[in-house]
Amino acid sequence: MEHRERLAAAAGMTAALVVLGIVVHDGRVLGLAVPYLVYFAWIVLSRPASGGIEVTRQIHPDRVPAGEEIEVVLTVENHGTAVPFFGLEELLPDGLNVIDGETTALAPLPAGGRISISYTIVPQRGEYELPSVRTKRWGHGAPAPLVEEIRCPSSLLVLPRPAPLAEIEIRPRRTLVYAGTVKADVGGAGIDFFGCRNYTPGDDVRRINWRAYARTGRLVVNEYEQERIADVNVILDARARAHHRSSDGDTFEPAVHAAASLAVHFLEQGNRVGLLIYGDVLDWTYPGFGRTQRERILDSLAAARPADKAVFEDLRYIPTRLFPSRSQLVVVSPLAGEEDVEILGLLRARGYHVILVSPDPLDRWIERNTGKTDEGSLRLAARLIRLDRRVLLDTLARIGVEVVDWPVDESFARAVDWALSRRGRRFR
Repeated sequence: MEHRERLAAAAGMTAALVVLGIVVHDGRVLGLAVPYLVYFAWIVLSRPASGGIEVTRQIHPDRVPAGEEIEVVLTVENHGTAVPFFGLEELLPDGLNVIDGETTALAPLPAGGRISISYTIVPQRGEYELPSVRTKRWGHGAPAPLVEEIRCPSSLLVLPRPAPLAEIEIRPRRTLVYAGTVKADVGGAGIDFFGCRNYTPGDDVRRINWRAYARTGRLVVNEYEQERIADVNVILDARARAHHRSSDGDTFEPAVHAAASLAVHFLEQGNRVGLLIYGDVLDWTYPGFGRTQRERILDSLAAARPADKAVFEDLRYIPTRLFPSRSQLVVVSPLAGEEDVEILGLLRARGYHVILVSPDPLDRWIERNTGKTDEGSLRLAARLIRLDRRVLLDTLARIGVEVVDWPVDESFARAVDWALSRRGRRFR
């Protein structure tokens, strides 16, 4: 029982016995209130002084990729009177796992004294706020400590860790004017042969096709397909209804990982990349280039959470006006049903080049439930789920959407390489 609770109990019993003694006109009842009155006075007089405690928290570093170790140091300074016994407890939110050190301390704290504790955590992806520290002070002979929560606000941002991707071949109908790695379907300077045209004064003589000249007697020059940069927008489906959730994990964390990997890859290729998180709100990161844009996108993904807001139950409210026409869209979603297939088909019909990355938790689900239920029923359920999913993905492939079917227990880089690289397409 804490200090205030003991004080309230002693005061209540004292008041109750006094009132009862007055009502029944019996001095013996009043005498029963004396021990409680003494106990009340003892609690008041032995109460340690409040105030004078300053708490600081240092987090190093406070912005890290998931899986990194972070050191936290808590320091308490006493600017008031001495405290014979002082307790300190760090209040950690869910998702912060302590792997070393201590988050509590108990020691005398003299006037002008200091207590420090340090611990190491390995946090999961997310945005964390560490608001308060709980302190306890015991006075001499005090029956209960004085408990306080001292605000010491600190923030910690844990970013998704992008996977390095070897190659992704995209062919949007619209490219930008700057040189890059995206085939522009336009003749000019490049690597892959595009065609021939008549020679005009000023053309590089090294590009003259002498074999064609020998056959036709006309000077023609070889043209190669230009490679430029493009607008790429990554759409992360954060609707709770679209994601598989269980005690063994979900598909949202793999989806965030995929979105981060794709966005960083396209930025490293020089493209202009934006991010839309479609969930509780439309979290839009305006398209940009380079390292600064990379940090903006990772910051947004670090704070992403699945949501079930009714207005965004399906994908029909994706704000396509944010995306340049005929640009590249990359949608990361497990799909919620046939209505999602229809919306992706509409995006394709409007001229967007669409890639769907769809995390599949079925293999993990089968593994986790093997031995827990009837084997025949488990196989039948898995087969029905897989057939339904295959129908949806095949429908998207037939209407021109490129599909990455990604079992979440496998490497994302391998799945992307198989589905989107030239080498993967050649061997399929």
